[in-house]
Amino acid sequence: MEQLNPPNLLIRVLSERIGDASGVKMCYAAMTKGTTALAVELLVAARKLGVEQALEKELRESRSDVFEWQMKNIATMPPKAYRWVPEMLEIAKTFGELGLTRRIFEGATDIYGMVAETALGKESPEQARKAARTGLDVTRELADGKR
Repeated sequence: MEQLNPPNLLIRVLSERIGDASGVKMCYAAMTKGTTALAVELLVAARKLGVEQALEKELRESRSDVFEWQMKNIATMPPKAYRWVPEMLEIAKTFGELGLTRRIFEGATDIYGMVAETALGKESPEQARKAARTGLDVTRELADGKR
């Protein structure tokens, strides 16, 4: 791959072992997309519990970096949710084969499956960008059942 070295494609050789790049991809997606599923679920729950504003205030004061990162992720996630369902299932399977729990990522699969079935999930990425929703707009619409 390094010999190809096209100018518009970044190629990084991770190791000589087959599967290492896939392992990194699985773990990276588990961190990024897995935590986004968790953030969606907890923000929807907070809205349904009537504590959304208190939670937002707490997160902004204690972990504004994480909160802002997740708001960016959530804002762009709905049109991609359908693609993330099989990815979460593959991560669940991989982690299960390692003796770890599958359930965390099976739960992420449920969240992304739910989002995919909503009007937000059925939008194209272009439609979603044009709507210019924030992450909180997305979780509010999901919590309020605007499907």
